[in-house]
Amino acid sequence: MRSAGMNIEEAVTAATAGSGALLSCLGQPVVAYHVTAIMRETDKIHAREMQLALLRRSIEALVDDGLEDVEAEIFASQLDGRVGSAWDLLHPASETPH
Repeated sequence: MRSAGMNIEEAVTAATAGSGALLSCLGQPVVAYHVTAIMRETDKIHAREMQLALLRRSIEALVDDGLEDVEAEIFASQLDGRVGSAWDLLHPASETPH
C-alpha cells in the first residue's frame, strides 16, 4: 500500500521540473506520457529499463535540437536522476528484497 506522501501526478511533476529544453524538443505530452508510464510501473527492474529508454531518447532529441553530446548527456542525466528519485519516493515498498 502506497503512503499518502506522493501520488503519480506529483511524482511526474517532481521528475520533470526544470526540464524545459527537453519538454520543448520532445514535447511536453511525450515526456509526461513516458514519465507517467515509468511511475505507474511497480517492478523496479522494468521501470529502470523504461527509464533508460527515455534517457537514450532524450539525449538523441537534445542532440537533434542542437545541443552538444556532452551537454545533452548531462541534461538528460539530471532528468534521469529526478525520475529515479521520484519513482523511489512513489514506490518505497519496492526497496524490500523478495
